[in-house]
Amino acid sequence: MGLRQKSLVRRTHRYWHLLFFAVVLAVLFAVLRGLGKVLTPVVAALVLAYLLDPLVSWAKRRLRTPRWVSTLLLLLLGLLFLVLIFSLLIPVLVDELHQFGTRIQHLPKTLLPWVEKTFDVELPHSFKELWAKVGGEVKGASGSILGSLGGVAGKVAKGTAGVLGALGALASSIGTIALIPVFTFYFLPQFPLLVSGARGLIPYRYRPWVDDTVNEIDRVLASWIRGQLTVMAILALLYALGLRFIAQLDMAVLIGLITGLLAFIPYVGFTLGLILGLTVCLLREGGVDPTQLVVTLAVFGAVQVLDGLVLTPRIVGNKTGMGPVGVLVALLLGGKLFGFVGVLLAVPVAAALVVVIKRGVVAYKGSLFFRRGRDDLLGEEPDDQRDAANPSEPR
Repeated sequence: MGLRQKSLVRRTHRYWHLLFFAVVLAVLFAVLRGLGKVLTPVVAALVLAYLLDPLVSWAKRRLRTPRWVSTLLLLLLGLLFLVLIFSLLIPVLVDELHQFGTRIQHLPKTLLPWVEKTFDVELPHSFKELWAKVGGEVKGASGSILGSLGGVAGKVAKGTAGVLGALGALASSIGTIALIPVFTFYFLPQFPLLVSGARGLIPYRYRPWVDDTVNEIDRVLASWIRGQLTVMAILALLYALGLRFIAQLDMAVLIGLITGLLAFIPYVGFTLGLILGLTVCLLREGGVDPTQLVVTLAVFGAVQVLDGLVLTPRIVGNKTGMGPVGVLVALLLGGKLFGFVGVLLAVPVAAALVVVIKRGVVAYKGSLFFRRGRDDLLGEEPDDQRDAANPSEPR
């Protein structure tokens, strides 16, 4: 068999290998998408095991205990921390929500005078005034309303079924969340064995490349997760303190938490927090205070500028290799394909794919298929012929 035929056979085998891996990935993707809801607690537990594995390994070395003991201690400490946080936050949040409900009840007395004064309009302040304005139209439409009661009854029945379905979905979600720590406790002690077992399935010739790629993905994800969690905590604290002590805004803690915790979604956390803050300003007891509106806008603007110029560039940077638009696209695709878990895993998975694609491009540019065209354009001898003529020359 000639040199060209051997090269052709090698390339053919390589293409078949690539096709095989592509088919395997496609089948795996289809299975994951079809079983997304069933695999949700398993995938979430694996992600938690990946995140907590360094802490478990550190505790195992320091305490000289088995991994399952270190895992149990870590989960108990995490549970205790969550209980402490919720015990401190829940009373504040309940009080703020109660105040918000009270403001909603007094909405006609607070917001309507401000709207009338600002926009020079006259609005009804009671049901009697409202009936005086629209009572004639309501009486005239009573016949058509009675005729459509059957349709209304059908819609009510559908609405009841929808409510029952929502309650069932809520119960299912609670059960799924309850399974996550159970699976995590199972996976964490076995995590090194799971990793070594997966590595053992990789062909020997590809292990160095896979090891380097996985290590790079691990560095990217670890730095991104640490940085993102740090930025989220700082933003939640800044928004809560600024809205409470500078803007004197009710529900400042709740709005700050929502804005900070959603900061990993570009523009969504800031936009939602700003809408909530302005809504609370409009529902202020005693009427709308223009100064409070301006100060609230200033707090959101200042924290957003600080985040864009200092926090995110210094702490997170561009670890994932994706800009805000890329992150949004990844979140939309993850949510569309795999629901809530897809949203949580979208950015890490996309960051891993970016690493794989970059390394794949480097490998492609170093391949004989890519370089052969360069050699032909430059008038050089193809690599395989040059190697045959100079077998001692390193390739």
